[in-house]
Amino acid sequence: MLTKLRRLIKWPVLGVLGLLIVTLGSDVRHLNVAQRVASPYLFNLAEWEVDNFLGKWVHRLASSAPWSSSSGEDAYEKVREYFRLGEEVGRLGRDLGAAAADGRDAASLEVELVGLRDERDGLRSDVEETIEGTISFVVVDEGLSTFREFIFPPVDIRLSDLPKLLIASPRDKIERKHDVLLRSGIKLGEREEIEDRLFSESDLSALVEDIGGLATYPASIPTNQPLRWTMQISTHEWLHHYLFFRPLGQNMFNGDDMVTLNETVASIAGNEIGDRAYELLGGVIEPDPVDGEGDSYEADANVENEEEFDFDAEMRKTRTRVDQLLEEGKIEEAELYMERRRRMFVENGFHIRKLNQAYFAFYGTYADTPASVSPIGGQLERFRSLMPDVGAFVSAMADFSSYDRFLEALEALEANTPSSP
Repeated sequence: MLTKLRRLIKWPVLGVLGLLIVTLGSDVRHLNVAQRVASPYLFNLAEWEVDNFLGKWVHRLASSAPWSSSSGEDAYEKVREYFRLGEEVGRLGRDLGAAAADGRDAASLEVELVGLRDERDGLRSDVEETIEGTISFVVVDEGLSTFREFIFPPVDIRLSDLPKLLIASPRDKIERKHDVLLRSGIKLGEREEIEDRLFSESDLSALVEDIGGLATYPASIPTNQPLRWTMQISTHEWLHHYLFFRPLGQNMFNGDDMVTLNETVASIAGNEIGDRAYELLGGVIEPDPVDGEGDSYEADANVENEEEFDFDAEMRKTRTRVDQLLEEGKIEEAELYMERRRRMFVENGFHIRKLNQAYFAFYGTYADTPASVSPIGGQLERFRSLMPDVGAFVSAMADFSSYDRFLEALEALEANTPSSP
């Protein structure tokens, strides 16, 4: 009964949030330079919201009917089948690409691929409901509900093909100057044309990149990822919805530090809550390997001599050197250095298409990644360690309206916490 009630309550909330998001994203009276260059490929957010709201509402209406009930095991089996089919779709896609490269007839593979996608799409709405319900259970258990089992905003996702993101940064510093959503079907040549035009015509470093999720409402989640990752990113995007109505999210764009604080909170808590939900769906999480005590690694320029390539160490080294060169005004030298390092990453199995200022502007937003030099990642990890659980961590972080207030709270917490012997 409570499940049915939650579904009914979600409908008006969907409408309010969707209209809010569309309104916020609909001002196109003044296109910036990145939007003008990419104008033939712009993603229509309003159209996406309308299309996906209708699909979600129709499914919820049907699934709320008394005769539509199904067992929990049946729901979990649909989830497992959906992601199994996803693995098959990925395998067939790779086989199709190989056949095309070899000049072989791939007609039968194309037919099989279409059939698998249709079969998977038939499960999508039920799988989305199961994912939402499982995450909601953990969110309530962590004390993040508004009233008893009612969560605001409700957890709501759409498994879909995500748009691409165009990021533009000044060449003389690393900064997210422009972010523009582009259609998912944009081709590689078109992506590179946009990047080259912004470079030559506007002196901007640009990158058109895939994204892991998008905090539309319902949240856009890619269809081609494993279940554990899907649970984590679905929770990550819901946390952005949750924080939108609280001081941390409402002040997200008041400076780079607040953007990084929001994104990293969503990453840390999203991974933790998402993993709990993943285990409820039968997933098994293997423990991380334990490193030897006192081990340390310093990246060497001649990585070919290393038995194992340390991506994190090499990327942090790259970011640090780029920042130094840009601070010295050596823009072209920094760009040549990034291209040399990109080739090194590719040689070691990390296929980075373009490594430039825009790359670091985008990935540097997430302080728990090696592309970031922000201290916020470590600060948040310390803050989380001083909280009794992830729910308390999110609740505490949600109330901070500025980075300085977070630092003051962290300092006070650490001062009042006894040191380990």
